[in-house]
Amino acid sequence: MPVENEYRELNIDDTIYETEVPSSFHKRWTPEDEKQINAFIPGTVIEVKTSVGSKVSVGDILLILDAMKMYNEIVAPIAGTVEVVAVSAGERVEKNQLLIRLT
Repeated sequence: MPVENEYRELNIDDTIYETEVPSSFHKRWTPEDEKQINAFIPGTVIEVKTSVGSKVSVGDILLILDAMKMYNEIVAPIAGTVEVVAVSAGERVEKNQLLIRLT
């Protein structure tokens, strides 16, 4: 039996709209290897906030990536030790380029 989509109400300028939220909207993206942190979008590395050998916890900020005129904090998805820092401040990166690898 197919999963039915859910409906949500939105209030915009005192007008109520009902919209359909497809069941596929709830799928969470997971990387192939959570130890390897790649750029999710092309951009420029503004600041690297870690170094090889540093211990990191989940949510620690590893670097700042400027993409589309927005600063994005790239955080550790898992606890571990920084094995590789593949970029430096000022470097332009492409989508899916390796930024940092954890062990």
